[in-house]
Amino acid sequence: MKIDEHVAKAKRFEATIQKLNIEADYEVINWASMHFCTHLINGALHARGITAEDWDIRHTWYLLEDYPDQARLAAKLDEEFHQALRALHVFENLRQTHVRGPGPYGPEIVARAKIAYDRVKEFCGKTLAAVAR
Repeated sequence: MKIDEHVAKAKRFEATIQKLNIEADYEVINWASMHFCTHLINGALHARGITAEDWDIRHTWYLLEDYPDQARLAAKLDEEFHQALRALHVFENLRQTHVRGPGPYGPEIVARAKIAYDRVKEFCGKTLAAVAR
């Protein structure tokens, strides 16, 4: 997908998240947050020229493991990008335990998800803004 398509989808997921109830809809919020972050990460990967627009992360547990040029990734991904990828992975872990599984929901889970969401949003926002200039 093109960068602007990823950003548009992310904005739609974010608009939906804001309409939901944090306690009653936490499974959907986690699922939508994961997709919001995945689209932003894909946009940032394309914006930095790390991946072409015809290659996207398909699921968070794959992250970049199936990217064909691992040497290029190792050379191009800095620590800040790795932190954003780790934040994205938080949602996969929560999906396994709290969306698919019976993990207890509470303030700690909300806080963990919010930190991850904000980290991805901030990093990708800076990355995409730098390319837009």
